[in-house]
Amino acid sequence: MKKAFEHYFSKLNNYAEEKFGTKPTVTFMDELNKDLLVSAPDEDGEVEWQPKLQMGNIIWDEVENEIGFTICQELKEYYSSYSFLMLYGKFGTSYLNFYPIDASEPVANIIERAFYDAQEVFPCSQMFLIGNASVNEDDNFFIYYDNKTGKLFCYDTENKREVLLSYSIAKTIDMMEARM
Repeated sequence: MKKAFEHYFSKLNNYAEEKFGTKPTVTFMDELNKDLLVSAPDEDGEVEWQPKLQMGNIIWDEVENEIGFTICQELKEYYSSYSFLMLYGKFGTSYLNFYPIDASEPVANIIERAFYDAQEVFPCSQMFLIGNASVNEDDNFFIYYDNKTGKLFCYDTENKREVLLSYSIAKTIDMMEARM
């Protein structure tokens, strides 16, 4: 997982430099984790940022006790490798936007929220809601990860349509074309 993140962030830095002459940017908000910011806001309110390796330890037993099952290794690595403000890109005919893991709150809270949010659509499952997506120019999709199978997929709750991305978050992130 760590190598997939590093590969994606390298592509993101190259994309931002070539397209905008900057590091990756996001709209500045007071809530942003200042440890990830590498510039002051510009005249458009955009601020440059860079991902950071996470240094804190997640107490997995506590998280797993809260949600009621063991989290698979790939998902643990996804949540515990890097802090980032944006992970967005093109994968096949889809544009994927993974929700930030930005260390502005404990990562355990982010994990639990991802699980509980997924339960609204997939009750009594081991699903996690980890982002949103546009598939074939339809932006009604959300990105889910199935802890039991390792399946990463987009799902349109309104039309009950599912689009398989892969059976690996790492593979998807590694292969994704970086965008902003």
